[in-house]
Amino acid sequence: MDEAEPRDVSEIASAIFSEIVLSFRSERKRNHAGLVSSTARCTVVIASHSSCTTKQGMRSLSGLVCSLHTFIVAVWAQSSFIIRDYFVHKNVTRVVGFSCGDVEDDLLTMKLLNAVGVSAAIKPAGFQLDVLRYLESDYTLGVFLDIRCPGQNISGIYDKGLEHRLFDHSYNWLILGTNLSYSVQSLNDSGFSIITDFVILVPDGESDYVLYDVYNHFKLRGGLLNITRLGTWNEKDGLSIILTESKIIRRRNFHGIRIKAAGIVLHRPETVSLLEYLERDKLEIMDNWPKFGYTLVSYISEIFNFSIDLIEIDHWQKNDTVGPLMEAFKRGEADLGYYPSILTIERYGYARVIVQQWPTRTCFMFRTIPAMKMKPWVILKPFAVDTWCTILALVVIIVFVLSFILKLERAGDYSYSISVLVAIAALCQQGFPSLSEQSASRVALIQITVFGLLVYNYYSAAIVSARLNEPLQKMNDSLYSLVHNKMTLGAEQNVFFNFLLRNTRPDVQYFKNYWNSLPNSKKFIPIEEGVQKMMKGGFAYHADPDDIYPSIDVEFDKQMICQLTEVHLLQPSELGIWSNLHSHLHEISKLALIRMSTSGIQRREVRRRQARKPYCPSEEIFVSSVTIYEVAPMLILLLIGMTLALIVFGIENLMFRLMHSKQTGILPLKRSKLLPKSKAPSVMALKRDKPPMKSKAPSKKNVTMALPKKNTLPKNVLTMKR
Repeated sequence: MDEAEPRDVSEIASAIFSEIVLSFRSERKRNHAGLVSSTARCTVVIASHSSCTTKQGMRSLSGLVCSLHTFIVAVWAQSSFIIRDYFVHKNVTRVVGFSCGDVEDDLLTMKLLNAVGVSAAIKPAGFQLDVLRYLESDYTLGVFLDIRCPGQNISGIYDKGLEHRLFDHSYNWLILGTNLSYSVQSLNDSGFSIITDFVILVPDGESDYVLYDVYNHFKLRGGLLNITRLGTWNEKDGLSIILTESKIIRRRNFHGIRIKAAGIVLHRPETVSLLEYLERDKLEIMDNWPKFGYTLVSYISEIFNFSIDLIEIDHWQKNDTVGPLMEAFKRGEADLGYYPSILTIERYGYARVIVQQWPTRTCFMFRTIPAMKMKPWVILKPFAVDTWCTILALVVIIVFVLSFILKLERAGDYSYSISVLVAIAALCQQGFPSLSEQSASRVALIQITVFGLLVYNYYSAAIVSARLNEPLQKMNDSLYSLVHNKMTLGAEQNVFFNFLLRNTRPDVQYFKNYWNSLPNSKKFIPIEEGVQKMMKGGFAYHADPDDIYPSIDVEFDKQMICQLTEVHLLQPSELGIWSNLHSHLHEISKLALIRMSTSGIQRREVRRRQARKPYCPSEEIFVSSVTIYEVAPMLILLLIGMTLALIVFGIENLMFRLMHSKQTGILPLKRSKLLPKSKAPSVMALKRDKPPMKSKAPSKKNVTMALPKKNTLPKNVLTMKR
């Protein structure tokens, strides 16, 4: 009987195990109530086999197998419900799972997730999987990983997650483990950060399951793994979350870990430390960009309780196309940048921009001096074209009317030429002769005088008003216009000037070709020298307005400030604060900077660090001396009149000589050889009472008879009286 008992027990155990397997396979197709039915089935199996023997060993074996069966069924059912409840709580719409490979379990989990509107894809353990193919997503994705099976490729999945940044805010991880210590030991938390959403689920004695929130602020900089009890899950109450605050708020204490921040600083005195130079409030005109960036980064460190190790960069390699700050990010030497930098496509491969914060621009500055070239038509500008046409028409009418009146009054001279002279004299406010004693001509002359007075005053007032209120003809904000102006150029020596010339805009490339043709010795000069050359005029200087405005405000007077003209090389834009491409501080820095912008801190710091633009009092009128360029049209008009007068004089003199020679038949003789100067050439005194002496009678050869022409004597007498 003793030898037969083991054989009976083994047979009974085999039968019980077969019943458990059959029961497990049938119950796994049901819902959570399978736990009760499985327990009942176990009771029936034990009762059927207990009738065969009453041995204590058989009863113990049956109880052990029954408990194992109940545990397996309960664990399977609860895991599926936990996965569903957790991802419904996280409000995700897509789930990817890595299970132990049981097809029926996976189908049930997918069925539960699909029932609540969550699409799911589950991959079994032990296969070579392209993890990135399933986990790469631009939207929020839920991921559960069952590490209770020995064939699960845990390290491979964690390594891929670290390599492709799968532990950021876009992924919600749920780890199904047997105990907390084993689950933590298998972790690779190098890619964890403050935004990591990573939860470990383990069974517990008090409640069915406990969920732990796991994160690490920054392992590379000395951060420690943090494990916090997140909540529980039990069969009766389901999922219960204890930590209801936002994960950023409850994790914001970095416990003073040291973060590395880099920036470009060019003008720090050797006797002043970098930290003191960036923090002090003295009004230096240099390095405003890094000072502003450091202020914002220091606010971020105060919000999240971490320290900053500053890295100073003071040079830019000649062939560096993205800048030394981006190279520092690429080498992993810095986590944040306190130097605001320009946003370019090339730089996005080295770092990530957090937020655009610093408004900036660079430009060529020069004075626009009025009347730098002659304006020939300035004398016609006071009146419009139709006004000039009307005045000309009225002058023509005046000439005809005045000539007609003088003719009716039988004036001594009523020609059109005298009427033209009278009209021009009235317009120019010059005197004119009295041509007649009659009333009609006097009334006409008074009307002409009033008309000329009004035209003259309007013209003079328009000239003075235009001279005082003439707007500055400033150059267009165009690099093409700057090059065509042929102005002398210079620039401030800074690290980003050559970088600005790499811009692909056509106007920048056109200017670059012209700039490269200039001699290198005259390209870069200090700000002080550039301001002095700008004051003289004809010189354009490129600089950051924040650097040059203080010097302009001191050196320029009000009129020079109003004449200041700017042509931009870097159009007005906003520079960004950058972080490392794989930085753990990117998201929290973005939240902090957005908070500063909405609260006004960023605007206050911009006003604090930016230089004030020199004020131009536009309501004041600046009177300057009249230049030769403005007087030149009048002088040219005078020269034209003088030349025309000389030409007319020469023509009249020539015509007079020709006409006189035709009338007399001889050329006129010189007065010095014929008559004394005191005697008139046309009058000769003849004495009739004394006959000429015979002995002294003049020879016929020496006598020339010059008789006056008709009506010549009265005119000469009148001329002598006048």
